[in-house]
Amino acid sequence: MRFGPIAVALSLAFASTQMSSAALAQEITLKASHNANADEPYGLGMEKMSDLLEDKSGGKATIQVFPNAQLGDEMESIQGTQMGTVDIAVTANETLVNFVPELSVFSLPFLFKDSDQMDRALSDPKVVAEIQDILKEKGFHLVSLFSAGTRHIMTKKPIASIDDLKGLKIRTMQNEAHLDTFKAFGANPTPLAYTELYGALETGVVDGAEAANTNYYAKKFYEVAPDWATVAWLELVAPVIMGEDAYEALPADVQKALDEAGLEAGTYQRKLYRESDQARLADIEAEGVKVTHPDIAPFRAAAGPIMDKYVQSDEQKKLYELIEAVK
Repeated sequence: MRFGPIAVALSLAFASTQMSSAALAQEITLKASHNANADEPYGLGMEKMSDLLEDKSGGKATIQVFPNAQLGDEMESIQGTQMGTVDIAVTANETLVNFVPELSVFSLPFLFKDSDQMDRALSDPKVVAEIQDILKEKGFHLVSLFSAGTRHIMTKKPIASIDDLKGLKIRTMQNEAHLDTFKAFGANPTPLAYTELYGALETGVVDGAEAANTNYYAKKFYEVAPDWATVAWLELVAPVIMGEDAYEALPADVQKALDEAGLEAGTYQRKLYRESDQARLADIEAEGVKVTHPDIAPFRAAAGPIMDKYVQSDEQKKLYELIEAVK
């Protein structure tokens, strides 16, 4: 049978389309951004997610991870998911709140009893579903829920009690609840990008900052702030997000694989951070850091009124109640 030129052209076009579709199905590479070292829990959690996604998608999709703010700091990475320049962003909730104020509940000091309770809350289907709904309203999709550790305070002089914080310039994230918390502690909170923190400590722009054992040690902040007060004022939640439109553009089977990979990677990463935080305390002490253990009761009392300011909307109240129900 002979085919005319139009039929041949259509046949070739169809074949080309099929080949392009097949190639595309095997070449979905999502760019993920975070601001930590590659060997810290953020990086290891994202590499785990990439491996899981590749396995669950049958090799159709993978994640290319860019550590150390290579694609921009947290604020820029979140904006990147809106503009399509970044597919996935790992961000402290405190930065994400600038885009999704309803999640300010996670910025409340002493919200969780400890990291184990936080892990149980972030594994609770009702809590996860509520976060997903809140993010979707703002144009984001929840991929996973990471941890950025139990937060303490680094300074250039020992902090033996809450009174020792009075007037000190303490670097905080660009988050209103954090600013209010450290004002309540008597400090002078100073918002600053994480990538600028080491230099700011070194030059005296700030007197201290808050961090977890893990990133305090990994970033060698002890070289410029050799005093460490264990106050455990916050369990820092770090949502892993992508733009809702970008998520909806993925094939349905890749969406499913990504959601499953994100859930498993979150459990893995939070456990990793708990273990890392515990192990790093000994490393910190080995570096000669002076570790103090102030009485936490005055910190809790000072932070008490902050809840009323940041749990106001129906969404905030519902999320807070769901978290409180997880013991």
